[in-house]
Amino acid sequence: MEHSTYPPAAAAHSRSGSLAGMENNFKKAITELLVLFLLNEREMYINEITAELSRRSGESFQIVFPYAVIYRMQRFGYIDETQKQRAPDGRLRQYYGITPDGSSYLKELLAFYRHLSDGVAKILASPSDSP
Repeated sequence: MEHSTYPPAAAAHSRSGSLAGMENNFKKAITELLVLFLLNEREMYINEITAELSRRSGESFQIVFPYAVIYRMQRFGYIDETQKQRAPDGRLRQYYGITPDGSSYLKELLAFYRHLSDGVAKILASPSDSP
């Protein structure tokens, strides 16, 4: 009789209970904050956003499906399409900018992130009651 594990081993890497699952969930949770942060600095096109996130994070943060994030934030009214510019290779690039609602949301996200990360840092720095 074969024993099966739940979740299946192939799916375990993307679920809670694994480092890969934790990484995936954390990235999903923080991506909107980071994209809005960049667009608050200046307008960018999608590949520029992903490259900038990767560069600034020392290549440790990469978005696998950037269009999903951009389109979701557009639906919520946090970003808008701005101008299109022609790249040196002739392709048109669609730029995105943050909206006033996006700026307000970014402020909320930053306050929440700082509060949460401060709390986590306090927990990790606190002495353990374990023997």
